[in-house]
Amino acid sequence: MIKLYYSPGACSLASHIVLEELGIAFEPVLVSLAEGEHKRPEFLRVNPKAKVPALNVDGKVLTETVAILTYLGGGYAERGLWPKETWKQAEALSLMAWLSSTVHIAAAGIFRAERFSTDPAAKESIVATSKQNLLKCYAEIDQLLVGRSFAMGGQYSVCDPYLLVFYRWGNRLGIDMKTLYPVWTKHALRVFSRPTVKRVFEAEGIELD
Repeated sequence: MIKLYYSPGACSLASHIVLEELGIAFEPVLVSLAEGEHKRPEFLRVNPKAKVPALNVDGKVLTETVAILTYLGGGYAERGLWPKETWKQAEALSLMAWLSSTVHIAAAGIFRAERFSTDPAAKESIVATSKQNLLKCYAEIDQLLVGRSFAMGGQYSVCDPYLLVFYRWGNRLGIDMKTLYPVWTKHALRVFSRPTVKRVFEAEGIELD
């Protein structure tokens, strides 16, 4: 039995979409970050890091989006969401690692500036610097997607819903995504048009814009 612990619109959205794409049986378990459910004892027993996503597979728990997407893509490679060539697999890991370690951190500096300093006076500077870093990352993503239908080229993969998470976050932050990142916008709409993606957005009660 597979259980996915998720919060609506969080980075767990990518894992939620991939599970739906794979067409395998799983149980989505809502852990509302907004209501602090990730800090409650019952979830801390699942993931002491107090973060989503967490994936429980037959009693074993895997955390961190990059690891979960790698497991789901590679573990169900016959479903076509994972590159076949070793080099392409490494490229997929490289992209996902960058999204996790750099792009996500820049976004966190805007959404959660208090994580980076206990000094309230530092918040404005943290947010401003983080937004500069995020816009730079977003420009790199837009350039990466030039001439590609999907992140890995012509093959839809686990990387694409992960990119969609950050596109949606850009909208939430009030960034003019359509004007600033036209290539990425086409990619996001291409991914969002998939019935599986629409089902997950509906299930989580979220919108792209």
